[in-house]
Amino acid sequence: MALSGCYGVLKWIVFIVNLIFWLAGVGVLALSIWLLFDQAVVFMAKGAQDYATGTYILLAAGALMTVIGFLGCCGALRESQCLLGTFFVFLMIILVAEIAGGVWAYMNRAELNKLVQESVRDTVRRDYGKDDVTTKTFDMIQKTLKCCGAESYASWANSAYNGVGEKSQMEIGISALSPTYSVPKSCCADPDSDACETTRKLGSLGFAASALGIVYTDGCASKLENLLEQYFTYVFGTGIGIGIIELLGMIFSMLLCCAIRKIEDFKA
Repeated sequence: MALSGCYGVLKWIVFIVNLIFWLAGVGVLALSIWLLFDQAVVFMAKGAQDYATGTYILLAAGALMTVIGFLGCCGALRESQCLLGTFFVFLMIILVAEIAGGVWAYMNRAELNKLVQESVRDTVRRDYGKDDVTTKTFDMIQKTLKCCGAESYASWANSAYNGVGEKSQMEIGISALSPTYSVPKSCCADPDSDACETTRKLGSLGFAASALGIVYTDGCASKLENLLEQYFTYVFGTGIGIGIIELLGMIFSMLLCCAIRKIEDFKA
């Protein structure tokens, strides 16, 4: 009687753990879809050849987690040793792959930060104003993060937005900034105000005196790097939580599998 009671409790524990794992798989699916279509994230990864590949791998992993969680739930409810054993093997493979992926991502954070810096600089110097999607996305980034330009608002002086060609950028460098230049409206705290319209067209002649509180002075590259650091914290925290759920699922599935075998031996 005691064995039967413990077996019933274990069965439902395995089912609940697998249900949580299935929900985690759905969450990974949602995250991967967001990474594929969110304009700000796609902008930050612009130029990364492996970004789409990595995102599709994450999408496949989420789908696999969803299927495996479903198998685990079915194995617990149907008391199937075959399904529970399959669940255990696939779960172990996923856990090892997640640990390897987490270590790789942690070791390559510097490369990602470098990629973000290059992407922001290229957008400010060449792409802003030429591509509608890129322009709207970068405007959204400047408004949301309260930043302007790559390193600062002065980055716009040496840009195609102010009529400086790519060849000219290489020739004059950052040391020969035009004394008068404009910045986009999205650099202003209040884009619709008269003060914004006046200040954003003064360039270096007027920014020193009047930009404080009107035009954002911080660069977007550093702001995006800080945002990525926050994302990493959330992602790694979520990954650790999922890993714990997977480990519990492996342990309880094996315990249930052994309990099923003992009960079948007892009945025989």
